[in-house]
Amino acid sequence: MGRYCQEVKKVGLEVMKAIIESLELNPSYITKEIEDGMQVMAVNCYPPCPQPEIALGLPPHSDYSCLTVLYQSCQGLQIMDFEDNTWKAIPHIPGALQVHVGDHFEVLSNGLYKSVVHRATLNRDRTRISLTSLFSLGMDDKMETATELVDDQNPKKYRESSFRDFLDFLSTNDFSEGNNFIDSLKIKNYN
Repeated sequence: MGRYCQEVKKVGLEVMKAIIESLELNPSYITKEIEDGMQVMAVNCYPPCPQPEIALGLPPHSDYSCLTVLYQSCQGLQIMDFEDNTWKAIPHIPGALQVHVGDHFEVLSNGLYKSVVHRATLNRDRTRISLTSLFSLGMDDKMETATELVDDQNPKKYRESSFRDFLDFLSTNDFSEGNNFIDSLKIKNYN
């Protein structure tokens, strides 16, 4: 597991650098902060469920992080398609890693990248194991919108936040009621 954590961090850092470059920001933009930031690992086990259509493994949410890299043993991840407001199952490709943009990259990009709303479903016949690696800045380091992505036509759309801000949000909000961290960061008065 330790070796997996090291290798998936390398993958996560390369993907994050590519995203930063795609925003036409200097490739070194916040790279050091990300490299020195946090990697949170979550290992989830979802046992078989006789009635998976009436239960969820995890309710709908987006990840607070910059980026999430996920490995799953079988299908079970679904993402929200906001064009038709439906859930789409992500196919299971053995050995493949799945990558999600998180809330902090939505903030950094001023909404050019959107954090992925997803949920975990259950399987009638199989146990599903997922290894989730979330990459963020340090506990109190604030992610803010890149000033290069703000101008008169594109005003700043998000407040800055840290991992500690996310933990504070978790302690006072219930995800099952549709509360999302990213919504709490949106500046309400932008056009």
